[in-house]
Amino acid sequence: MLKKGYIHIYKGEERGKTSILNGMVIRALGNNLNVSYLHFLKNRPSGEINFLKQNTKLKIESFYESSQKFFWEMDEEEKNKLKQETNYGLTRLKLLSQSDNTDLIVVDEILGCIQNNLIKEQDLIEILKNKKRHIEIALSGRYASFALEQCANLISEVKSIKHYFEQAKIAREGIDY
Repeated sequence: MLKKGYIHIYKGEERGKTSILNGMVIRALGNNLNVSYLHFLKNRPSGEINFLKQNTKLKIESFYESSQKFFWEMDEEEKNKLKQETNYGLTRLKLLSQSDNTDLIVVDEILGCIQNNLIKEQDLIEILKNKKRHIEIALSGRYASFALEQCANLISEVKSIKHYFEQAKIAREGIDY
């Protein structure tokens, strides 16, 4: 058990935020910490997630089971279903944030849930402010508000300088996902 758990935010418009979180998960598991992994807004195959599922005892909880579409591709009915799934995930985060048996909670793409009005930012802030002292929480997504950043102990921004996607190259299995 950690003595003091911090709050991390990994933000930015470029790729790599989930990979940062997955690195944290591997380090934590390698040091026998108890990890909970909550996955939002992504429901497409990923080599990293496949590896973690196959090679660890980690349970990755996804709160986007109803579709494989991107948010902007959804109709209103699909968005409402996703909102229900997302709010269930937020309830799960609240429960885990009070657990004596959890050391690290990774919450991938939760910031996008706020951006897309699937959850209320204030609800997430309350969970972060009221978490058990020993629990480390790492959040990811493109954007974080000033209010949310005030809760964090560490904020990193992922920024691309040059990317082959700009030359109309497609994502490659095993390298990009």
